[in-house]
Amino acid sequence: MAPTSMFFSQNIPPDSSTISEKVIDDVLIIGKGVIDVAKERETPIAVSIIKKQEIRDKGGNQEFPAIMKNTPSIYVNDATGYGDAKMVTRGFDQSNTAVLVNGQPVNGMEDGTVYWTNWTGLIDIANTVQVQRGLGSSKLAVSSVGGTINIITKATEKKASSTARFVTGNDGFWRTTYEYNSGLQGKWGVSFATSTWRGDGYSRGTKGSGQNYFLSIGFQPNQKHNFNFIIFGAPQNHDHKYYTKISDYKRYGYKYNVNQGWFHGKELLLRSNYYHKSVANLNWDWKINERSTLSTVIYGSLGRGGGTGGFGSKYIETQNISTPQSANAIPGSRNQQNGTINWDAIFDYNLTHNTDGIGTGKDNYIMRSSVNDHQWYGLVSNFNHKFKKHFEFNVGIDGRAYTGTHFQQAMNFMGLSGVSDNISTNVNGMNTVTKNYNINPWSSLFRNVSKGQKLGFDYDETIQYIGAFGQFEYVNKFMSAFIQGVISEQYNSRKDRFNYTPTNQKSKTLNNTGYNIKGGANFKINKNHNIFANAGYYSRQPFQNNLFLNWKNDVNPLADNEEIIGLEIGYELHYRFLDVSINIYRTSWNNRVETISNESINQIENRSGIDELHQGIEVELLAKPLKKLNIKGHLSLGSWKYNGNAHSTTYDSNNLSNIISEQDILLDGVKTSNAPQFSYGVGLVCKAFKNFSFDADLNRYEKLYSDFDITRVAGNTKIDLIELPDYFTLDVGASYTIYLDNSSLRFRANVNNVLNDVFMTYSKTNLKSGDKGADNVKFKGIDTANQVYFGNGRTWNFGVTYNF
Repeated sequence: MAPTSMFFSQNIPPDSSTISEKVIDDVLIIGKGVIDVAKERETPIAVSIIKKQEIRDKGGNQEFPAIMKNTPSIYVNDATGYGDAKMVTRGFDQSNTAVLVNGQPVNGMEDGTVYWTNWTGLIDIANTVQVQRGLGSSKLAVSSVGGTINIITKATEKKASSTARFVTGNDGFWRTTYEYNSGLQGKWGVSFATSTWRGDGYSRGTKGSGQNYFLSIGFQPNQKHNFNFIIFGAPQNHDHKYYTKISDYKRYGYKYNVNQGWFHGKELLLRSNYYHKSVANLNWDWKINERSTLSTVIYGSLGRGGGTGGFGSKYIETQNISTPQSANAIPGSRNQQNGTINWDAIFDYNLTHNTDGIGTGKDNYIMRSSVNDHQWYGLVSNFNHKFKKHFEFNVGIDGRAYTGTHFQQAMNFMGLSGVSDNISTNVNGMNTVTKNYNINPWSSLFRNVSKGQKLGFDYDETIQYIGAFGQFEYVNKFMSAFIQGVISEQYNSRKDRFNYTPTNQKSKTLNNTGYNIKGGANFKINKNHNIFANAGYYSRQPFQNNLFLNWKNDVNPLADNEEIIGLEIGYELHYRFLDVSINIYRTSWNNRVETISNESINQIENRSGIDELHQGIEVELLAKPLKKLNIKGHLSLGSWKYNGNAHSTTYDSNNLSNIISEQDILLDGVKTSNAPQFSYGVGLVCKAFKNFSFDADLNRYEKLYSDFDITRVAGNTKIDLIELPDYFTLDVGASYTIYLDNSSLRFRANVNNVLNDVFMTYSKTNLKSGDKGADNVKFKGIDTANQVYFGNGRTWNFGVTYNF
């Protein structure tokens, strides 16, 4: 359970009696005590490991989360655009799956979301990924309801080396990468990596481009102290694909993107993302004596950028020609022949609907950017002490300070010279903006937008967090056990520059206490068999978005901590030719509350008792029946559903003792959405001849249910979700390495979804034939009026890596 770490590269040989891939070998781990690495046959949790070579080989032009799809209970939807992948663990979305990079939390502090678009560089710099399912091994208070994704990057390497890599792929994709390691030169060492990438995207209108940079400087003044400074970032632009009706896909093709449009002969997307997130940290490992160590990391993150969309009360026409267009739709703004947006029609409309070139929010339509800037600073420090025999103790602190700034700015005036914002609630006067700003992620890093050039909204969200953790561990030859706990205090506030006058812009600061306790034990029956169990309780503070209502400083008086209880038992078998892990888990997510404010009639509806129960069984195996053949397999059988009905109470927002109405929300037994509850897969690696290997992965997904918005479910009405069609994917790859004097040349090719299968990965709606709004036409058993995502068809990539 204790973290394994050193400053420079280490080799940890696997147990010679097993073929386990759960040992982290040849991996540099910085920040002793900060990165919690699960140990094979010791840490009592369910864990899968993806190593550096597999990350590089299978990464190609895929999204980073896609490298984890061959592990139990992990589902990845990556068919929406570069960096837009969504990952689900044991049926829990990314806000309930903790993601750590070198032990530092990645989940957004406002709502727990993970934006993989900010971490595209991980494909080049990740050395190891540990998928820890369940409450995980981290000592920090993180959102590990479904699991923890523990990503360990490269750092300052001990050996001098360089690497050059080029990858190309379908739809114009390419990426070039260069890495350099100085090796240990006296007391110093330097490693850096840089890459550039671009691609048109599998679907129409999903192009993207970006750069990645990484720098690590190591300093070892003596045997007691190690220092390492790391800075990395991944500035990028990419276009979004949104879900749309199946009938639209059938009409325009499976690569159709409702956001794609053309302006003066050039492609222009309604929805694009641009962001530059730079992360820096300083690690210090201090070996106080033979039994005591102190590990500290100070980190900071600066993020600048946002996403584009429309601004104004006018609309773009829909691509549905069978129903009348909205009265506010701009005529001709949708090309019905190919479904794309006709920006020239919007441009022409604006030219004839303005006063001296200045339009208004009510009468016009322009392109805007919603800016989401942030500053995030933190410190984690862990003291470790080993007692004379078997016992070990850790204690530490975890502090975080975050401020996110959110506003809108003009991006393209569409023929106007400016626009007056007469549709926002700016009590300080109506802004007339005359400046437009590009979506370059580099320039956004240093951009300053004056308050008079902001649209829609303008506010800050500030979150401060301080926590203390402790862990006690016992390890001997036959067993290991641990118990750990965390207590934390979180402070949330807002500053709103649109809805309040200058003296009243700062909200009340809310503070909430959270805590968790977890423990587990692992028993080695003999050298080949072991069993483990763990349990934990987590009281999690509400996210920022649940604490304030109406996008204002209005405090939600009904927000409360959520409660998570996790239980798990497991069995592991280890032989030279066979490795098997079986886990049974039960996770309950209770006391979840959704508050809906209707400001116009002074009412608050509180939906409480939204409880989920996720339980299931997982199997993972690795077999080596022949010297040159490895076979992997995984299975996940889950029962993920709502546990009991929720209750809706509507209050007078001015007097919470005045209950206006009550009703039940019939959730009991309804399946949770967005991930298949039954999945399994098999993979093989065949070393056919010297320096050549072939691999294949076949995955099957069943019992995938449509999504729904729990805040929009009518009271006393049973929810009936649709089940999406089962599907499978087959991915294949091959590698060949040529070894030269002091260097090597490696060739790698991948083909994903080899059979070009057509499948749906997500449905936003639950329409059945006969329902209002249904087409009463089916595709693979699903009404074609449902709004879905289709998965990517056949894709490929080919790469060459030169190590020298």
